[in-house]
Amino acid sequence: MSNLNRRSFATLAGLAGISALLGRENAQAAPIAQQATTPSTQSRALRFAHFTDLHITPDRQSEPGMKVAFDTAQAEGIEMILTGGDLIMDAFAAKRAQVDREWALLHKIFAAHCKVPVEHCLGNHDIFGYCLSKAELNGDEVDFGYARPLAELKLPARWRSFDRNGWHFIVLSSVERDPNDECGYLAYLTDEQRGWLEADLAATKLPTVVVSHVPIVSVTGAVRDGSNVKAGKTELSGGLIHLDAGPVHGIFRKAGNVKLVLSGHTHLVDRCVADGVTYCCSGAVCGGWWKPTTTYCDPTYALIDLFVDGSFEYRIKPTGWTNA
Repeated sequence: MSNLNRRSFATLAGLAGISALLGRENAQAAPIAQQATTPSTQSRALRFAHFTDLHITPDRQSEPGMKVAFDTAQAEGIEMILTGGDLIMDAFAAKRAQVDREWALLHKIFAAHCKVPVEHCLGNHDIFGYCLSKAELNGDEVDFGYARPLAELKLPARWRSFDRNGWHFIVLSSVERDPNDECGYLAYLTDEQRGWLEADLAATKLPTVVVSHVPIVSVTGAVRDGSNVKAGKTELSGGLIHLDAGPVHGIFRKAGNVKLVLSGHTHLVDRCVADGVTYCCSGAVCGGWWKPTTTYCDPTYALIDLFVDGSFEYRIKPTGWTNA
């Protein structure tokens, strides 16, 4: 998540606008204590952890904090980690030397403590140098933008899909440069990515999990984005929640097999259900950027069980680390 006052804003007509984006059913938010779904009586197909917003940096206690998080999740018997982006503290507006240090530490931490396969999603803070003036880049560097994190993580593309144990996974990449703000960004799927998403979903009948760094549907922006009521309308940042929530939700609804959509970015926990699609923000492994906070979540991750009948169980868990 970045500084909200640097983002462009999308205007929605009050909180009712959120519901309008979802189709016929209203969004439903569950308190943190009720994040678990009813356990399935079917056999479990896969247990994995959703680790979002790690914000790894040598300048704070991210190294010991990440060790505890890995130990905690792996003790639960997870078979995979699906990250949610913002893996390092910041590459968006940081100079090359600092970005180098953060990626080096990330590789060190994962090599030392991660014992299960990892599938990565990218966040706004992983993109190298979009804020050209602060990063002191020209924009024509070979590792500019998404090129750097794709190379660091050996990813074949910004967005992709894969199958695991009878479930389909879709990794989206929805952070785009704001043409009106050199250091801003907007969350939406380009025409190319949206077309790919529709084709990918049309090609599978498997129950599907989607991950996006920025929430597609969420109530967190409405409760943490400051005082945004202007002229009888509530403004929600186009960098805090997807600008195209309605059309993307429509794609999921049409496909009929999208069960769970995961996100992070806001460092908060929520759960929204619309038309049979469950949207969950999984907090942040770093909590409040590895510092104590009363505004954002404590260090958390999501423990998710997928079952052979297409059901799932989603639970928010503490990593075991306390920021001090």
